Amino acid sequence: MTRPRVFANGRIYAFDPAAGTYHRYRELVVEGGRIVALGEGLCGAGVERIDLADKTLLPAFADSHVHLTDTGWFLGERSLGDVATYAQFERRVGALAGGPMIFAGQYDDARWSDGREADARPLEAAFPNRLAMLVRVDAHSCIVNRKTLAWLDLPPALEGIERDVAGVPTGRLFLDANWRAQTAFMAALPERERRAAERRALQEALRRGALHLHVQLIGFEGREAFAAEMEAIGAVARATAPELAGKIHWKLCTTDVAIAADLGLPYVGGDVFLDGSIGSRTAAVGEPYLEGGGRGKLFHGDAEVVAYYRTAEERGISAGVHAIGDRALAQAIAAIEAALGGCRSQRTRHFIEHAEMLSPEQIARCARLGLYLSMQPQFDALWGGNGGMYERRLGRTRKRAMNRLASIVRSGITVAGGDDSPVCRLAPLEGMEACLMHHEPTERLDAEQALTLYTYNSARLGHAELRTGRLAPGLAADLVILDRDPLAERSFAAAQVLETWGDGRRLYDSSTAPMKPESV
Repeated sequence: MTRPRVFANGRIYAFDPAAGTYHRYRELVVEGGRIVALGEGLCGAGVERIDLADKTLLPAFADSHVHLTDTGWFLGERSLGDVATYAQFERRVGALAGGPMIFAGQYDDARWSDGREADARPLEAAFPNRLAMLVRVDAHSCIVNRKTLAWLDLPPALEGIERDVAGVPTGRLFLDANWRAQTAFMAALPERERRAAERRALQEALRRGALHLHVQLIGFEGREAFAAEMEAIGAVARATAPELAGKIHWKLCTTDVAIAADLGLPYVGGDVFLDGSIGSRTAAVGEPYLEGGGRGKLFHGDAEVVAYYRTAEERGISAGVHAIGDRALAQAIAAIEAALGGCRSQRTRHFIEHAEMLSPEQIARCARLGLYLSMQPQFDALWGGNGGMYERRLGRTRKRAMNRLASIVRSGITVAGGDDSPVCRLAPLEGMEACLMHHEPTERLDAEQALTLYTYNSARLGHAELRTGRLAPGLAADLVILDRDPLAERSFAAAQVLETWGDGRRLYDSSTAPMKPESV
């Protein structure tokens, strides 16, 4: 049994859900992994004192949408996220190192200054005899060389195989072809490399103050496959820090509700794709894309989505889907209305991931149904500016209506903040800053609202608000210590995570290197 600790001489912010406000304290007492008290003058005999030295203590952050393995893969040289032109793309791809399989990604050709798009030529030139794949930043399209395309042996009529005017595959894959290719390629990568990637991702999360991770499990079928992956990642988490395993919120990306129920999870879904992405022009939109035309695609029929939500509601399981385009959002909302009979559920917390193109009318319907939204404020920071990807794909009018954060929060909808890492950096502070700096001033949140997205609201999305998500007696001592006060400064831009704590144990300390959990 550890003796009590008091964090003192700092700025400690505790959220009051009833009032929707934060209260500031000077001291916080932890014992046995839980918060015991907040206030002042709490130091007493036998209590270890931790001097905050006027630093700021907040609840540990959450990330409501994480692709853990991919995040670890793309930390370092495999990331092409900083490439700005096709010429740079060629050079970086040619310089990739690896064994028999070349795997990299994060390129975002919609942001390249030369207006060109990525293609397979650099892969063919550098790696004609190796399996090679490059994944776009949104993961909704990828590029492979001819050797990989032959190895994949995709059915010729499979949707999403791009072909040139002569009918020859170009190496760019979308829709079903993209997902089949990525699933097969990832499965062929060595197991030890997958687990090493997950460990890197977990360490990076702790460095960023992200303790609670809503991990998407995509590409698995059947209970045994999901259970095995949960156990494998859980083992990596326990080896990284024993407390971490209990901070992962599993999102099984399947419409088979029974699997989640059988594994004892209160929710199912997440990246159950109703459509694709704006960047890859596969999100289902009402008006055609400006570049390349088309309106994307709905991946499921209306009846199938209704049946999914109805089954989940009957079993008391909260269900979620990925919906980005306005047509996909219309399908999701209509399905939930049908499953719930138009009324708010008293048993479940159904949710939608991303929800980038919600209209005012759709926002009102989501609020009426009590839906939860898992959104990514960094999307606006990346793509919402003048001349950015949203404007290039959709035009200025539709661009200005993307990611309506303030409108959604004002409606009373619970919004959880995430980064969709590795699409965006796994960095909650950057997500919070994006909330404050939304390209549409009327859609900006204040600092307290932004913090709540990445703490209490994410805990609610994970059905965990009675255990964590805020600083209160009886809850887990899940904490971050920052070098400054972002609530007073009204900015998260310069704030740095100094320490991350889970269940009253220091898991990350910026003053030590390499990162190593505190010994018990």
